Amino acid sequence: MSSTASGQHAAVPEKGSSPAVKYVLVGLFPFLMVVMMVSVMLSAMHQPTPNRMPLAVVASTAAQAELTTSQLSAATGEAFDLRTVGTEAEAKELILKREVAGAYTGPSVRGEGRAVVHVAGAAGASQAQTITGILTGFTAPQGITLQTDDIAPLPLSDSAGISILYLALGWLLSGAIFILVIGAAAPQLMRPRTLAVVAAGWAVFMGFAVWLVIGPIIGAIDGHPELIGVGALASYTGALVTAFFARLLRPLAVNPALDQIAGVPAIGLLVILGVPASGGAVSIWMEPSFFQWLHGVLPMPAVLETARSILYFDARTLGGHMTVLLIWLVAGLILNFLPFGGKAAAEAPAEESPSRADAPVSV
Repeated sequence: MSSTASGQHAAVPEKGSSPAVKYVLVGLFPFLMVVMMVSVMLSAMHQPTPNRMPLAVVASTAAQAELTTSQLSAATGEAFDLRTVGTEAEAKELILKREVAGAYTGPSVRGEGRAVVHVAGAAGASQAQTITGILTGFTAPQGITLQTDDIAPLPLSDSAGISILYLALGWLLSGAIFILVIGAAAPQLMRPRTLAVVAAGWAVFMGFAVWLVIGPIIGAIDGHPELIGVGALASYTGALVTAFFARLLRPLAVNPALDQIAGVPAIGLLVILGVPASGGAVSIWMEPSFFQWLHGVLPMPAVLETARSILYFDARTLGGHMTVLLIWLVAGLILNFLPFGGKAAAEAPAEESPSRADAPVSV
């Protein structure tokens, strides 16, 4: 007989976490995101000050160059990492190649009582302002008039230079959030081959969508449709990195409250560490040395500097940053196809059989 005397089915109690534990786990993801964001970003950017910012010094003779660098070092401490060059043309080329943040040409070249600071506003408004401010404090007591020469200025449409950060952020987040959503709503799409194709299509769409909003619609950037390709690569990278963490941490997601746990390391790596290391909000040369190192290895700085190079520096520094981005993309693609932890974590679960909780109990 398959029913109780009352004619109703008896259900086997479902085993699981207590309500208190479930509530704690539900709050874990937003708690970790906020704490990581505040602690990491604030520690990197709350006191921006030059930290061995590379600065070229132009002088007429080796003796003058040595004298100027020694005076600058004494006046500014470790704010600058000084190097001497022979001509202003050479100094400007170093700035455009992003090998130095600025250059100082003293009175020995410009004439008595005159000096010039060469900067690139497009490399970061805060960076240009900081160099100019420090060198003004250095020259003013000597009765030297300092002129500013911005050899790569920001456009009037983006005078603060912040649009480049939102380009990179929008592209990377579009890929990461896409994976977190389909992982919960359509897990069958998380199979490696399916994911590789679906995420690629989404990345192309979002590469165009973010460029369209920030460029033609808002007008913060001018043209450069080649950025759509950069955006597609960035979004695809964000998706693949997040998918890898979803596979890696799938055993923890057995509890439904931890479905989004992959977002903690993925968003932490792509955004929470990536934003301060990108140099988009604050010059990377005004942050701790650890973030200066991250600038050369994380996806966010690679995307931002690639876009910045295309927009403002005639693609002079494209190669190195694009290489970093492609390394992340290829590594993410490979890692999502590698089997680990037994069954591939990205495989969609099989159709569930009727729950024991719904099954009738014979009496």
